[in-house]
Amino acid sequence: MQPLPTAYLPSISYFQEFLGSHFYVEINESYKKQTFRNRCEILTSNGIQQLSIPVVHGKGKKLKTKEVEIDYSSNWQTLHSRAIRTAYASSPYFEDYFQELDYIINKNHQFLIDKNSELLYFICKSLDIKIEMIETTEFVLNNENTLTRNFLEKNINIGFVYQQVIGFSSEFVSNLSMVDLLFNEGPMARNRLLV
Repeated sequence: MQPLPTAYLPSISYFQEFLGSHFYVEINESYKKQTFRNRCEILTSNGIQQLSIPVVHGKGKKLKTKEVEIDYSSNWQTLHSRAIRTAYASSPYFEDYFQELDYIINKNHQFLIDKNSELLYFICKSLDIKIEMIETTEFVLNNENTLTRNFLEKNINIGFVYQQVIGFSSEFVSNLSMVDLLFNEGPMARNRLLV
């Protein structure tokens, strides 16, 4: 199994890539800026909104993914929590999951990999999916298609359609962050993923 890069509140297609008993996350690659490693997309009444975690840059040196630290000089946590609340407060399962999600978003993890991992485990636990995430010990150059694939692409067929809160008045938007599926489908999201 090829390792996957880390991802912030990963997309549905990312989640579908690793379903199974375990998967490897690539932490030794050179960190790639402006990717799903530190950003996700949610659906709001104004359309797709991208949420991005600011990171501390390496001051001229390339950092490995495992070395990337989160920048807390802005109030991004409050903005992310507010955006998620505004987008999903009227969804059927918002009350079931938001409090714990909000708690993790507002924790001050030093490293991006730690925040992403805790959020991934939260989603898995919420859907009763048992998974072991194994961090790579060294970077091995292999099929770059997996590591560079843009899991945020809208044209990726996730294999199913579900009712989105915003979807009552607009067209279905595929492959958003897993929080979209979680808040809209709740426990049924697991069955959607495992089909």
